[in-house]
Amino acid sequence: MDTKKILTKYSILLLIYIALIHFVKPYGLQLYYTLLSQPDMIAENIRIIQSAFITITFLLNLILAIFIIIDSKQKKGLDWLIVIITFFSAETGIALFLMWQIYKELNKKYEAQQKI
Repeated sequence: MDTKKILTKYSILLLIYIALIHFVKPYGLQLYYTLLSQPDMIAENIRIIQSAFITITFLLNLILAIFIIIDSKQKKGLDWLIVIITFFSAETGIALFLMWQIYKELNKKYEAQQKI
C-alpha cells in the first residue's frame, strides 16, 4: 500500500477514534446524568456505563491493531511492538506506525538514490 494512502487511512481512523473516545464518552455521560430522574440508580448505572465504555475502547483498540497487522508489510519485531502499543494506546500506536512507515519509505528512497 502506498504511504500516502496509509497516512490518509490512519489519519481518518485516528480522528474517528479520538471523536468516539474523547468527545462522545464525556459528553454522553454528562447528557445522561442531566437527564437522569432517579438519583438512587446512579451507582448501578455508572458501573454499566463504565463497563460499556471499557468494552468499546477495547474493541476499537483491537480493530486498530488488526488493521496495523494487515498493513505491516515486513512484520519485523518493531512492527509487532507497534501492534502491542496500539492495543494498549491507539493514539500512540497509530502515530508510531505512521512514523515507521514514513521512515521506511524515506529509507528506501535514500538507498535507491545511493545505488545510482
